[in-house]
Amino acid sequence: MDALLEARNLVKVYRTGAAPTPALRGVSLAVRRGEFVSIMGPSGCGKSTLLYLLGLLAAPTEGTFLLAGTNTGTISDRGRTLLRRRHIGFVFQRFNLLSTLSAEDNVALALRLRGRPAGTHARQILAAVGLEEKRRRRPGELSVGQQQRVAIARALVTHPDVLLADEPTGNLDSESSERILDLIGRFHADEGQTVILITHNEKVAARAQRLVRMRDGRLLDA
Repeated sequence: MDALLEARNLVKVYRTGAAPTPALRGVSLAVRRGEFVSIMGPSGCGKSTLLYLLGLLAAPTEGTFLLAGTNTGTISDRGRTLLRRRHIGFVFQRFNLLSTLSAEDNVALALRLRGRPAGTHARQILAAVGLEEKRRRRPGELSVGQQQRVAIARALVTHPDVLLADEPTGNLDSESSERILDLIGRFHADEGQTVILITHNEKVAARAQRLVRMRDGRLLDA
């Protein structure tokens, strides 16, 4: 079975000062459709940089990244944007919800940005994450755990091939964290959702099928 995502010897070097700063040092990773993978490591190890490369939010300095069979290094910036919109959903530690929009409109916006009709899809996915009754509330009227559930609904409403989650429980209390992890786990188990989750927390990482540890810009096991 072919990999949905495949990174081959990815290198990322930032050049913000006199000396270059390496963030990734030859990372190779393959994730198959339907897998739930956690990438765990301490702050500064390069795991968020790796997620941005896997999500086509940044380009590697060296190496090759294939998404759904497409070599992303051979296409234009516009092509990478379209590929990202077609295949990837994001959940971040900072929810990135628009404060002036309701929960339902925040979710519907993800569809509209992809040229899809919103219809009843936003309401249906909010019901799936347990927030149908709060669909008219704005982010400021929701708890932080509820805001993260809206963010997950927004990421999943387009039925992405892969969900990329960057420290999705980092701003939450333990009870809310458990609910978010249960929710992600349910979509993986029931819908076959492919998930790549970045975390520094051993307990969070243990929720995945496969755990990959990272240190100093390298994967210790993949």
